[in-house]
Amino acid sequence: MRPEVRSRLLILTVLVLMFSSLACARAGRVVSDAEATQLALPTATIEVDLSGEGEYQVGDEAIVVGGSYGALVPLFANPGANFFSSQILANSPVTILNLGQDADGNIWYEVSGIAGSGWLLAENLKPAE
Repeated sequence: MRPEVRSRLLILTVLVLMFSSLACARAGRVVSDAEATQLALPTATIEVDLSGEGEYQVGDEAIVVGGSYGALVPLFANPGANFFSSQILANSPVTILNLGQDADGNIWYEVSGIAGSGWLLAENLKPAE
């Protein structure tokens, strides 16, 4: 092998090793599934007094309506979450546990029903009769 080719290969090898060691140094630590889930959950909460904002108050009864999943309406882990954590049947009775607001100012209700508890947008509730 010619000396100039050998020197270029040596330089290329050194650069590849440098970049790979840099990538490894920035890779971070390996976390468990449970820890990764906790790290992925939103940590910012909006401190807003919603006592006069919502149509329902804590302890009120309501009925679940709507939903784009047919007879099932998604329940979310937090107000404004991107992915739902469970679902509840439309026309199910629920009890209001808490009021919340997402970053866009939408009112959310934490509800408890036969499917467990979770957060619903205000538009997914109607008064119980």
